[in-house]
Amino acid sequence: MTELAANVPRQPQQALVMQIIVRRDLLDAEGWGVGPLMAQVAHATSAVLHETRERAETQAYLDDLENMRKVIPDQASIERLASLLSASDPPVPYHLWVEQPEDVPTCLALAPNRRESKIKKALDKAGCRLWRG
Repeated sequence: MTELAANVPRQPQQALVMQIIVRRDLLDAEGWGVGPLMAQVAHATSAVLHETRERAETQAYLDDLENMRKVIPDQASIERLASLLSASDPPVPYHLWVEQPEDVPTCLALAPNRRESKIKKALDKAGCRLWRG
């Protein structure tokens, strides 16, 4: 390593995040309780972590429990988001939880990621925003 390279500060790596998209309309218009809605979050989150458990990003995310961060639309928005993520090159790993036997998509959890621009664009296009209570 040259002396010049040793003196150049390293850019900090973007923190890993895991976006969890929940259909707020189920709470507002469909009369679901908070408990059942949060169960959907747990299902989708567990599923995507299991499905991507071999990815380095997932392993690093789970190794840093103290700094986990989490990130909401109607059914059309959540389905549009799933389509946008699948169409990315390469596709963005996610799990769309569909409640059975009703066959209702309720929650989408993205695999841990570093907020790549394609993910931000997909979230914006699908109309996702932070849930502020």
